[in-house]
This record gives sequence, C-alpha cells and structure tokens, in this order.
Amino acid sequence: MGHPRFLWIFLLALSLVSVSGRPEDTLRKIKDLGEKDFGHNFPRHGLNLLYWFSHEYITFDNNDNMQPAKDPKDGAFGFHYYGNKEHVLPSLDNNRKFAYYIVGNLFDDRKLPQNERLPYYVSDEFKSSKNLDSRDQNNKDRILVRRTPYGSIDQVYITQHYDFNTNHGSAYDRENTYAVGKELLKAIRNLTREKFLQPFPSRSRSHYAQCHSERGASQPQDSDECSHKFSDGNRQSSAGTLACLCCAVLGLLLGCF
Repeated sequence: MGHPRFLWIFLLALSLVSVSGRPEDTLRKIKDLGEKDFGHNFPRHGLNLLYWFSHEYITFDNNDNMQPAKDPKDGAFGFHYYGNKEHVLPSLDNNRKFAYYIVGNLFDDRKLPQNERLPYYVSDEFKSSKNLDSRDQNNKDRILVRRTPYGSIDQVYITQHYDFNTNHGSAYDRENTYAVGKELLKAIRNLTREKFLQPFPSRSRSHYAQCHSERGASQPQDSDECSHKFSDGNRQSSAGTLACLCCAVLGLLLGCF
C-alpha cells in the first residue's frame, strides 16, 4: 500500500508544479498588466510594444479572429520564428501546422526597411538610453504569437529576458511570461497611447537617472517615486506559492511513514 500511495503523492507534486507555469495565466484587463513587470519604467519598451501590437498590428474579423497587418512569417517589424526550445510556451507537438513567432528585438528593427520598422514611440527610449547603463532593460521585452495554418493569430503572449546578472544568457523568463486575452487587446485598442500608459510608473529619462544612481546619475534618490527600481515581477509570490505547495507535499510524504 505504501508504494502506490507514494506514487500518487509524487504525481500530485508534479501536477502542482506544472500548474504554476506562467503561460497558463491569462491577462484580461489593463489592471492585470499593472501587477506584472512587463514594460514598466523607462527604458522598458514592452507596454509601447503591446500598444502598437493591439492598436496597429492586429484587427479582429467578423469571426473574432485576430488578423495581422502583415504575416509574421514574412519578417516585417522584426518578427521571426520562435522554436520554443526553452519550453516557455505550450508544446505544439499536436499542432504541427501552427508556429510561434516573436517580435520586439530593437536591434533587429534597425536592419529593416523603413516601412517595416516598429514605430518611433516603441524604439525611442531604446535610443535615448544608450549612454545609461541600461542594456539589460532597454531591449528586454517581447511579444510572442501563435500563427495558425491560415495566417491568423490565435494566441498572444508577453515575455521578457532575464536580467544580465542572473547568468541565463538570452533565455526568456518563464516566470514572467503570460498569455494575453482578447479582452485586454480590445481594451487597449479603444484607448489612446497616453491614456493606456497613464496608470503605469513615470517613463522619463531624468526619472530613470535619478532613481538609478548606479546607472548614470551622481545623486541617489530615496523616495516613493523611486520605490519601483527594477522589480522581478511576481517571482517572489510565485516562489512563495511553490514553497507552500512543497510544504504541503512534504507533509503528505511524512504522513506516509
């Protein structure tokens, strides 16, 4: 009896870990973005990238399908194939005619024809932060899409690179990867960019320099306005949740003996 019970608990533990994966979390309202790390603060470009994607890149047809302005597989705006080797997103093993594509690399954007580049408001902070030590922040955010065999888009995700000092190389951070619901994309479409960005922290270059003295300002600033620094999104809460799950499983294991 002990061995089957142990096996059941082991499988339970695996299932608990699997459901904690971030891509299964879907952001449906603008306030959901406020609780995440994506694109917050100068010079992160994620929020502006998401505004462009929602407002200019996709439209909704009569069947509520997302239709791209240009096919992501053609490479416009810097879209390129994403193989999901890091398993950040759900597997496509059972959907082999579908494919993931990613956009948001501002280094790639500079190599594109003028009419296929991201708009100025997406890349502006990337350019204006070059003389600050912001290389791990100003090109960090990405949008991932799942392209259907018919050329439409049926899934959208936001993600970001790990910080340089975490030694993850160019990998994407699963703990800060989220699905984006159609409700959120439609809500963004109905707003001006200024109105969309209004709930989020200050985006000025001077604010960045003042709040991050180690990255280009001579005088450190200590105030509520600088309390954000560079957050790690919800890693702490995610880790806490996982720790609680592990404790629960450990308790069950100890009860077996």
